[in-house]
Parts: sequence; C-alpha cells; structure tokens
Amino acid sequence: MSRVIGLTGGIATGKSIVSRYLGQKGVPIIDADVVAHQVQAPGEDGLKAIVNEFGRRVLSADQSLNRRELAKLVFHQPAKLKRLVQVMDPFIRKRIIAELNHYQDYQLVVLDAPTLFENGYTYLTDSIVVVYCDPVTQLKRLRVRNQLSISQASARIKSQWPLQTKCDLADTIIYNSGTLSHTYEQIENWLKNEMK
Repeated sequence: MSRVIGLTGGIATGKSIVSRYLGQKGVPIIDADVVAHQVQAPGEDGLKAIVNEFGRRVLSADQSLNRRELAKLVFHQPAKLKRLVQVMDPFIRKRIIAELNHYQDYQLVVLDAPTLFENGYTYLTDSIVVVYCDPVTQLKRLRVRNQLSISQASARIKSQWPLQTKCDLADTIIYNSGTLSHTYEQIENWLKNEMK
C-alpha cells in the first residue's frame, strides 16, 4: 500500500513547481485540478451538473466550460463558490479515489490539491506538505500569471484558507519565496526522508 502525501499551498505559492519536480523524480502525481478539468469536459456528468446549477452562460460556443465566465460568476460571491464546490465534489472525489487505487503499489503517491483542507481530502492522506511563499510574492505571481487586477487576485487568494492556517496543519513546509535551487534542495531533503 502506498504512502499518500497531500501536497497543497495557496494559489500561486509554487505548488506546481514542487509537484512537477516530484513527478520528474518518478513519484506518481494525482492533480486535483487536472481531475476537475477531466470531470468538467464536454459529455461528462460534472459539466452537466455545473450547467444545471449555473445555466448555459457558463458554456463556450463549442459547448465546453467557459472557465473565465464561471470564475467571474463565483470568485466574488462566496455562496456561489461554495455551491460550485458542493456540485463538483462527488465527481472529483470519486475520480481521485480511483486514481489512488491505481497507484497503490508505489512507495509514494502525491495528491496535489490546492483545496486539500477546504474540500476535506486530508483523510485520504498519510502526511501533508504545504508550499509557502510570502503574501506579497503570492499576490504578484498570481497577478502576472493570470493577468488579474489587485482586487481580482486578492479575491482568489481570499477564497482559500489563509496560508498560515495551512502551514499550522502541515507535517512539512516547503518555503518557495526564494530561488528555485533552494526550493529543490528542500524537496530533495524531504524526499530522502520519505523514501527511507
């Protein structure tokens, strides 16, 4: 049976950097965002559930999910964001559990989930790693990456648990405000301990 590591952090803290690095080291990664995209693809029940809840305005001309439109709809309205999570959770959770079962012969498997705590996935994990960066760096990275205004970026950050709260619940914290080499060094040290 594999040891399941929950990998999380705040939006734009560098969790994907850690996830990619571990994947390159041969550790299987189950990416909750990728799973969410899969269950929201045209023809999938997850997409049908979103349309039932929010209407056809969240669809693009080709009948795929218009993520930008959906984001505009939910990120400034906590009740709608909460409802989106409730609608999607059963589809995402079922797929994640199926993938965990698929990788059960590996020593380590990483469940990469930005909302690991918020959506209650911690029970699936044996240990939790949080990727942290300072709030100023986080806001700047998110604005640049997603081309958002300060208020849009702040709303996305505030839609998640505070980063410090996640750090308080972590077994390991990877600090990612500095250089990539410093981040990689921390991952290597953590990985050596996990693979003993």
